[in-house]
Amino acid sequence: MLIEDLIKNKYLITPSAYYLLEPHYKRDFTLAELIKFAKARGTFVIDSSIAEAFLAEKGLFSTGELTEQTPLEVSEEEPLEASPEEIHGDFAESAEIPVSETVTASRPEEIPSSEDFESAEASGSISTGDVVESEVATASSGEESVEPAEIVGETSISTGTTLELEQSPASIPVEEPISSEISEGESFVSTGTPEHEELVDEAAGSLDSSLTEVVEDSLPVEAEPLNGNGYGNYADSEEYYENGENGNGVKPKIVYGDYGIPIAYVGEDVEGEKSYSTYEDVVIKPKEGFHYRAKEIPDEWELTFDVKNVKFEAPKVKNAASKEGEIIIQAYSSYFKSRLRKMRRIFRENPEIGTVIDIAKLSYVRDDEVTIIGLVNDKRETAKGYMFEVEDATGRVKVFLGRDKENASQAYNAIMPDSVVAFRGQPGRGIFFANRVFLPDVPKFRREKPPLEEKVYAILLSDIHVGSNKFCEKAFEKFLEWLNGEVNSRAEEELVSRIKYLIIGGDVVDGVGIYPGQYNELAIPDIFDQYEALANLLRNVPEHITMFIGPGNHDAARTALPQPGFYEEYAKPIYKLKNAVILSNPAVINLHGREFLIAHGRGIEDVVDFIPGRTHHKPAEAMVDLLKLRHLAPTFGNKVPIAPDPEDTLVIESVPDLFQAGHVHVMEYRIYNGVFVINSGTWQAQTEFQKMVNIIPTPARVPIIDVETARLRAVVSFDQFCEGV
Repeated sequence: MLIEDLIKNKYLITPSAYYLLEPHYKRDFTLAELIKFAKARGTFVIDSSIAEAFLAEKGLFSTGELTEQTPLEVSEEEPLEASPEEIHGDFAESAEIPVSETVTASRPEEIPSSEDFESAEASGSISTGDVVESEVATASSGEESVEPAEIVGETSISTGTTLELEQSPASIPVEEPISSEISEGESFVSTGTPEHEELVDEAAGSLDSSLTEVVEDSLPVEAEPLNGNGYGNYADSEEYYENGENGNGVKPKIVYGDYGIPIAYVGEDVEGEKSYSTYEDVVIKPKEGFHYRAKEIPDEWELTFDVKNVKFEAPKVKNAASKEGEIIIQAYSSYFKSRLRKMRRIFRENPEIGTVIDIAKLSYVRDDEVTIIGLVNDKRETAKGYMFEVEDATGRVKVFLGRDKENASQAYNAIMPDSVVAFRGQPGRGIFFANRVFLPDVPKFRREKPPLEEKVYAILLSDIHVGSNKFCEKAFEKFLEWLNGEVNSRAEEELVSRIKYLIIGGDVVDGVGIYPGQYNELAIPDIFDQYEALANLLRNVPEHITMFIGPGNHDAARTALPQPGFYEEYAKPIYKLKNAVILSNPAVINLHGREFLIAHGRGIEDVVDFIPGRTHHKPAEAMVDLLKLRHLAPTFGNKVPIAPDPEDTLVIESVPDLFQAGHVHVMEYRIYNGVFVINSGTWQAQTEFQKMVNIIPTPARVPIIDVETARLRAVVSFDQFCEGV
């Protein structure tokens, strides 16, 4: 029991220390006391010297006198786990961005250039605790000066071009692109090649032509917090974990959710706890006489896809003696079969694919050129080209792609493990010689949608992190006042009056127990109060604005993807908001005939790991890679935990008009083959961990989307009200 409890809290224990401590555990001391003692000594490994010192402090051990110990028998039976190879084996058997002008705040700010981070990007991993490793990006800051411009109140607005400019992109001059690392809106994978390809420019948008033009580099992002990735079920276990500098007898109880991830502490009201506010006194009313044109526009939205609405068929057990691990393997086998079926339907839309046959039938094909579609189990580079192991429902085959083939190296780099790819070529003896590679990708041609009678706007937010001591509460309150009509110009008034939707893409609260030592960085250390505080803030959003709110990895929700929604027992206050719609992660919202794909964005972590040249500092590029693979988390068994659902609901089956993500705390956007891709940033200032690894988020920026064009209309900045920025 002691070993399991310590491991769950990211601590290790040696055998000699175990035999010293086990007889006294939960009788003479608690887990919280032991962890506090080890933490004070700066170690995560509890050895015999630590154990002896701890017992001596408790009066249970004295030098030279060893308390009699009774070894406890520990079961050597290991839980049944499945590797990706086992699962796959079982499976085999059965335009341009608008040029920007910016209304700056009352003081211009200097921001570091993302180019400086490129050269300082580090490989390897670092831990937010002491045991589990997570990715590290080190960076050095450059500087870019921003010219003062016409002051419009205290907010900073960056807006896009007008609809007329959007309709004739060829006439818009391209200005100072931020990055040229991704081909400008162009895929190297064949999906049909138009005569004129769309160029992508990453500059921000503009609202007033008399204002100074500014180009912003995207900034580096927060590294992935330690969050666990196990599949054990500890939902009913109750453990204690001591955080904070002084215990004062505080022993908050950990509540474990699905897959053994701690989702909440349930503390007791004892003397010495933190005092905090849940924003009950924050009451903001609409400005008297302010006219909301959005009130006159009828609601027109629909949840096109939500995980809660998907009915899964649980795998059937072979017999009464079937183990849980066998059922999970069977579920994952169904999961990958589902992925392959959906991807084959996507590939059928590409006229260049040609004749598709099953891998098992390759031996019947002679000299004809055919196409196979399968999961990529493995890939490696050879002297003459690239070798892949590809699998479908009928079998496996080795695929060789010569280095001399068109775009061979780019295709090799873009393919992530477990993604579904099509190869066209000729079969040989035990090997398939590919001439071309096709990713599922997004087609270049998109059907134009009819215009709307009235302009209507949507706001995209994510990673609010209410409860963190770095939450930009003053900036968020200023944002709420702005939504309620406290504007400083006619331009802002026009924007606010037409805002009808607010979409929040996860990590709405900071959570509790997400990583070791988090308690010290919490302003609100209770998960229930965090959601109460969030609801007290969001109740000030005008009632005519429909809020769509989805979960992230910091929220009280299933940690593994997909996340059906928040656990209602913890997040009940936001469920009670009259104008709130609770989403799953991912979800698809149809707004006035335009599809918005909303995901928290954890799949970006795996893209950064597997695709060369990708960094957290430029999340939009990683999001484009996910679009090319038509999947939100293609790789199984890496950083992103995947739930053993029998259907893969992370496939991007329908091409969206807009793809929103968060998670990495950096706002960046671009257009790829007609899809507007945006990472919506954060409302959390730089944390202590971020300072340690020189990570600079971009908080308190509000992107406003023109629903008709699914393009950026403006960016309103409140970061001057955010402490620590």
